[in-house]
Amino acid sequence: MSSKKKLTVIIADCTSKDSIADCLKNIDSWFPQKIFVSNNFNRKEQLPEIYDGEFIHFNAIGVYQLWKKGVMQSKTQWNLLITSNEILTGRLKIAIENKIKNNPELEELFKLNKKVIFFKKVLKHPLEWVCEFPSSLFFTPKPGRFSLTPGSYNSSCFLDGEIIHFGKPSLASSLQEVIRLAEIQSDEIFQSSMTKNLAILAINSFLKMGLELYNNLIFKKGFREGYEGIVFSLLGSAIPLLSLLRYYEKYFRDGKVIANNLSTIKNILIIKLGGVGDVILLTPVIRNFKNLIPQAKLHILVLEGLEPLLKNNPYVDSTSTIKFKAKPQEIKNIASSFRQQNIDLAINLQSTKSSSKFLNKVSSRWKINRSYFFRDKDTDVLVGFTNTYRSVIERDFDVLRAIGVNPDKKYTEVFLDKSEIACAKEYFLLNGMSDNKATVVIHPCSSLKIRSWGIEKYAQLCRKLILESNCQILINCSPKELDDIAPIKDLVPDVCVFSGALRELLGLIHESDLFIGNDSGPSQCSVALNIPTITLNGPSTSNFFRDPDIFQGKHYTFNKEVYCRDLFHSQCMSKTEPVNNHPVCEEMICLEFTVEEVAIKALEMIEG
Repeated sequence: MSSKKKLTVIIADCTSKDSIADCLKNIDSWFPQKIFVSNNFNRKEQLPEIYDGEFIHFNAIGVYQLWKKGVMQSKTQWNLLITSNEILTGRLKIAIENKIKNNPELEELFKLNKKVIFFKKVLKHPLEWVCEFPSSLFFTPKPGRFSLTPGSYNSSCFLDGEIIHFGKPSLASSLQEVIRLAEIQSDEIFQSSMTKNLAILAINSFLKMGLELYNNLIFKKGFREGYEGIVFSLLGSAIPLLSLLRYYEKYFRDGKVIANNLSTIKNILIIKLGGVGDVILLTPVIRNFKNLIPQAKLHILVLEGLEPLLKNNPYVDSTSTIKFKAKPQEIKNIASSFRQQNIDLAINLQSTKSSSKFLNKVSSRWKINRSYFFRDKDTDVLVGFTNTYRSVIERDFDVLRAIGVNPDKKYTEVFLDKSEIACAKEYFLLNGMSDNKATVVIHPCSSLKIRSWGIEKYAQLCRKLILESNCQILINCSPKELDDIAPIKDLVPDVCVFSGALRELLGLIHESDLFIGNDSGPSQCSVALNIPTITLNGPSTSNFFRDPDIFQGKHYTFNKEVYCRDLFHSQCMSKTEPVNNHPVCEEMICLEFTVEEVAIKALEMIEG
């Protein structure tokens, strides 16, 4: 009975439920100590009733890792390492029992002869793809210790008898196995000390392909197995190339190289060359970068005139600006100014022709060139395009996810100081606006006509709100838009008009009770300041600029689902003005909201 306690059978899960049942039935009445290790948590419920051993869930795709986990949990010096698609012959069992009667002085491994069944056919020759670690009998002087590394161990002795190995029964399942092996080998490439030069790796992979094909067909005599041997050899030869492709995809395109070096990142440059709303939507990204990579300094590049949006932001270490249509020399000079920061990671979150040119000029260890609508170019990490209706914030968060960190808390934010709030209150006082009345800030203008609800409608809305709620209204516009809002002043002379600086506008919005506007930057500012906001969405996909987790509750969006809308604005851009190339739409069905329905919602929010 004591001999029965000297061995633990460790089964690595790698096959179907039926094969597992056969494997466990084969060893049921043999040694009592069994450990079944699987990366499938639900596998425990699928084990047959006859199994009375230990179950371990371990998240790994490699058989070697599963066995190692099992050995570390074992309480015996002798361990038999098999997979769930293998069955021991009687002769092999006797050979194992004889071998464990005498303990070696050091760690030792004994390999097992295999009879292989592939594509449901018993093969004359034991064809096996290159594996991480052989099925074997393993001895360790200290139970729970496993110091052997992955390898073939060709010099190890074989025990008498055979183990029957049930290989994949079909081409489809064989392809899955080849992909699994390629995944494991891609990790080995990354972890090894070999060169990471892709050209050299590619040459080596092609050489290995030829060598593997020759080895399987000729040396292992796969050609004598007919169809099965040829398929086996071809699939095996594909593993080196697939390993390289997966290595490139996983560690370069998917950002694993950066993820494994996060602690070395000291300076991050984030480029966001968009409008007011785009910079506001950047703030949760900035916050998460600082919280998740705290040792890194954040340097932000925005368009000239938008840097006030990031004033007082505690997560920003420096802010730089560039002109909207910067000349090549200007781009070069500004890019050169970042050399003294020793940028480790440069990220272009809104890839355009000009921002991509700038990124190309920046000196950085890694670069991520992120595009919302088109293919990502000249980037060390491919973030990619996966879903049409995800928000800008979620898409930008994908950059963080790609480099191995998990962002949270999507809210946008703007930081005002006490003096700015005091100035806003003083402005209201000087313009005869009372603290006892609700204040509504309205931004009726838009840089694109296809986003504008219409000045006349805003004029009617202002009159209706004043008549029905006795509120006071502040109209915001830029100095060049003062003539455009004349219809509002003509119909409602009592409205106050503000066309000042951006930080002053933020203070005024902060002290207001409601903001109403088109799909534009000021509406994003209002939400960032947590002021109740009504947005009249036009041609844009609403969820794209207004994340549903943020624009809810006190923030309401008028949005009409129309057949001609898509993320790329393909219909909107089909007709443009010849002078400024702005899109033109004659129907504007996406903005067919009545003054009455907007007023009802506004009054509800004012009174609520």
